[in-house]
Order: sequence, then C-alpha cells, then structure tokens
Amino acid sequence: MSDNEKNSPVSVFKVVVVDDDTFILIAIKQTLTMHNYEVDVFDKPLEALHHIEKGNYHAVIADVKMPKMNGMELLSKVHSIDPDLPVIIITGHGDVPMAVTALKEGAYDFLEKPVDDSVLIASLKRATEKMSLLEKNRQLTRLLSHGKEGRAKFHKLVGFSRSMRDLYNMIEIVSKEDYPVLITGETGTGKELVANAIHELSSRCAEKFIPINMGAIPENMLESELFGYEAGAFTGANKRSIGKFEYAGRGTLFLDEICSMPMNLQAKLLRFIEEKKLQRLGSNEFIPVNARIIVASNRDLRKEVEKGSFRADLYFRLNVIPIDITPLRDRREDIPLLADHFIKEYNRSHDQKSIPLNENTLKWMLRYDWPGNVRELENFIKQLCLLGNNSALAGHEIKNQILSGKVLNINSNLKDFIETSEKEHIIDVLRHHSGQIIPTSLSLGISRKSLYEKMKKYNILKEDFKNAK
Repeated sequence: MSDNEKNSPVSVFKVVVVDDDTFILIAIKQTLTMHNYEVDVFDKPLEALHHIEKGNYHAVIADVKMPKMNGMELLSKVHSIDPDLPVIIITGHGDVPMAVTALKEGAYDFLEKPVDDSVLIASLKRATEKMSLLEKNRQLTRLLSHGKEGRAKFHKLVGFSRSMRDLYNMIEIVSKEDYPVLITGETGTGKELVANAIHELSSRCAEKFIPINMGAIPENMLESELFGYEAGAFTGANKRSIGKFEYAGRGTLFLDEICSMPMNLQAKLLRFIEEKKLQRLGSNEFIPVNARIIVASNRDLRKEVEKGSFRADLYFRLNVIPIDITPLRDRREDIPLLADHFIKEYNRSHDQKSIPLNENTLKWMLRYDWPGNVRELENFIKQLCLLGNNSALAGHEIKNQILSGKVLNINSNLKDFIETSEKEHIIDVLRHHSGQIIPTSLSLGISRKSLYEKMKKYNILKEDFKNAK
C-alpha cells in the first residue's frame, strides 16, 4: 500500500456481526454488503472476539441475548481489546432496559428488533465515520511522535503528508549547498515559504533574505530595481541607487515568477550567476556580489523554453536543484491541519477566540479542489473567522455567500470590514480586466503603484486572473 493510500480516507469499512440466529446473520450480511461494507458474521461470540483481536474492524453489531456470552459481556471484552471500537447492540422489545444499561457501559447504539435496514445503515454509518476519524487522529499522533518523519510543521510550512515530509527533507539537503534552486508549483502553494526556509537553514541565515515578485514590477523598471543605476544613467536618475542584487550582499535573493523576466535581463541574470558580479546601469565597473539565487515559477519552464520565451541556457543553469511543491488537492490530509493553523493565527492576531470548524464545512473543504491552493484556503479561513462560522450552512454555501458578499457578521470591526470590501472590489476589477494592471488601476481610480501596494498587502497575484472571464 502506498503512502497516499495509507493517508486517504477509508474506502471500505469492515464490520463484525454476532448473533446466534443464522437467518438474522444472513439477512444483515446481505444488507450491509449491498451498502459496500465488508462483513464477517459469527454465531459464536468467542470466535468473533478471536477475529476482532486480529482484524482491523470499524464496528461490531451484536445481539444482546446469546448463549454462553450475552451482548453485555461481549461489549466488555470488545472494549478490553479496543476501547474505541463502536458496538451496536440489537435487542428485542423486552430487552430495552438491558440495552440502556449497555449504552451506559459504552455501547455506541442500540436498535430494536425487527431492525429496519435504513435505521441500521444510518447507525452504522455514524459509527464507522467516528472510527475512521479516530484512526486519522491515531495516525497523526504516530506521525508527530516519529521525529523528522512525523513533522507536521517545518519553519512556516504546515503539513504531515508524505509529499510535505519529503519536501522538508529536501529543504534540509538543499540548504547545505550553494547552487541555484528552482522551485516550481502552482500559485498559492507556498514557494516563498520554501525559499525562506532554505535561507534560514543555510549558512547565510544571518544575512538578508530579499524576495522579489518579478511580475509585480513594471518591465521598464525591472533592470534598475535588480541591478541598480548610477546618477545620470537615465532621465530622473539624480543619484546612485543600489539594486536588489547588490543589496542582498551575502544573503539570499528570491526571484518569484522568474518566467516574467524579459529576455534581455535573462542574459544579464545568467552572467551574474556564472560570474558572481554585476554592472549598474550607466556604469562600466563590475561589482562582485556573493548572493545566493533561488527562483520560482508557477509555469513549466521547459515549455517556456520550447516556446522561446525563456532562455535554455538560463533554465539549465537554474535547474541544478529542482524542488516541486505538491498542490493541495493532492495532499488533502493536510487540509484540517492547515485550517487549524490558520484559525489559531487569526485568533492570535485579532486577540479573539473564533468558533471551530463545523462538520459540514470540514467535509466540504476535504472535497473541494482548492485551485488557489494554500493561499486560497488561508483566505477562506480568514473570511470564515471574520464573517462567522454558521453551523447551519454547508461549506460550499459559506463559500458562495462569502464570494457573493451576502454574509455579514455584526461583530466584525470597521477596519476589517473595509479591508475585506476593498480586497473583494480589487479582485472583481482585476478579474474583469484579466489581470491587466493599467486598465485595472484606471477603473479603480488609483495609480499603478498604489494598486501594486494594495495587491501586495492583500496577497493578490495578477496571474490568477489572466484567464478570467
């Protein structure tokens, strides 16, 4: 069984049925099998206990009146094997007081004969789901107790899935080297967090970590921002300016959205990586710089090379140590942990205690594909904390109401409400203009600089809207 299979929700639940009446055993087995349960039936309680000790069962269904060992005794012995294993007691009308006692002794439920199929399935469904959740909690506890293999948090990264643990190990290996690193992954997967973790674990940790979003800097300003310029290099250059590469010193320079870099600057970056020196605009002097380069892309750079929009020699120079981050939809077991983390972060920053996620919302979150990945999940949780976690609503209903602006929490402060409204309006206008900055800024009536500042503040990326209609 693969690690993904181990971490995935249980697909087939195993049930033990114990009754001294063979006809009842046959009838229950037929019913449960039709509802996709794996069923083992026994007319002797001792034989059933022997199998329960060996097998991984999710529930036990037992008659209360049986020769040699009644349902109460069986309940006690089952719980001595596994205290959490749900036991559903089946009882005749005259045995109801005994069944009530069984509930007090830890039975999960009791059903009166003749048992209605729908009632039995409903009770069993609740019992097996409870057992499945307990198994997940046990698995998480085991992971957290296994040192490195059980890490659920690593610097600012959160997740205990196999892919995340592999990522943590890769970060530790890469941090000890000094080669360029290429981080790939969809928008919102946490590429900057990975780059920052590499920096913090490296020998450069005491130096600067400089993140630069290449797509957020206007193309005509990019070269001067990165490489700096001398006084008089161009109109308005009244004094020398140090670029980000030089400013990084011996630290780490993180270039996000590297695919947005123009071809002429790609050549300059390649030269910098190979020679560890740069020229400011308007200067003939070469300046030695020892910064480490980490780059990231949400696009496949190999395809960009094939299209001719990215230099092949730069790609091969950057791709010395590739790291790919798994999208959230392929590591759904991390969603509850991430949600809990973001709720605690919100509570800490707002000095409040928000309501835990209700079951409907959590179930929807586990089914939803999260195209915006961890960033989308984080924003959803923040909005949920801000607007209220209505236990009467399912997750998709909450999501739809958040997106439509219909949810209102009268306990939210004015600043949060204004910022939420501003962010939503910026997103709507960006979507309308397919992520184009100039028409968006004109529609909003603000400068491009102000728009970039607000997008940075609200963690909005224009690439998320390029294909929007």
